[in-house]
Amino acid sequence: MNDLESSTGGKYASGVRAVERAADILLALGKGDKTLTEISAGLNLNKTTVYRLLGTLQKKDFVLRDPETGKYYLHWGLIGLFSAGQEQAQGLVQNAFPFMEKLWKLTGETVTLYIKKGYDRICVSEIVSEHPLKFSVGVGTVVPINAYSGSPGKLFLAYMTREEVTDILNHEKTSHGFKVTDQGLLLKELGEIKQRGWAVSYGERIKGGSSLSVPVWNGYGDVIASLNILGPYARLNEDVLLGYLDLLKECARAASVRLGGSPDKIWGGGEEHNLFYVKR
Repeated sequence: MNDLESSTGGKYASGVRAVERAADILLALGKGDKTLTEISAGLNLNKTTVYRLLGTLQKKDFVLRDPETGKYYLHWGLIGLFSAGQEQAQGLVQNAFPFMEKLWKLTGETVTLYIKKGYDRICVSEIVSEHPLKFSVGVGTVVPINAYSGSPGKLFLAYMTREEVTDILNHEKTSHGFKVTDQGLLLKELGEIKQRGWAVSYGERIKGGSSLSVPVWNGYGDVIASLNILGPYARLNEDVLLGYLDLLKECARAASVRLGGSPDKIWGGGEEHNLFYVKR
């Protein structure tokens, strides 16, 4: 190999390593906000390398740094890669955020907004509780949709067709070895969720956590997002959490109307429209 080939090969290898490290940083931040030190320690990389890569990711709007906490978090430039249309996702957040903020102020709990993408759900907006004991997801977090993926996952499943649900469950079994022990009971639960218009979970995905979710609709009558309240069961037991249901519905309804959704179609699927009750 001549000097030119050696030089070119070296640059290529260096470039590949940089891409791999940048990807590792993004995956780490997908699990939650982190400081430079936390990222460096978690990936076993020196701080100078991490800082340089974070700078590049910031220039591309993939990552931002909170000046108060010093923590880095995923930003819209990256979320746009997961979305079929970045403008649509941003429009969703812009329209829903005022009502998320209202929820946050009146409940004091963490409020999140998820969209569905393929076999996963992605957190596209979050306002974290100010309580010392709280749960935080992190914008950009990707969670596989399955039968036990918490209230947002079950809500998305409830508004799919039976064929789509079967596809999701088969994919989860193939990819992660996950298998629903009683699919009939699951379909019954999803039918109930769609009929009433909300889903709840206690400790399904996060031990000790409680969450309540309702759908956000667009002008075509499609569920485009899940609006959620999340917190510790010690503070959000069944009675307290469901006590926020009307407020959560009100905020989701207002966001849906702003997005062109019809108020008449927002709550309750109606048995004639519920694909889990239709005899096949």
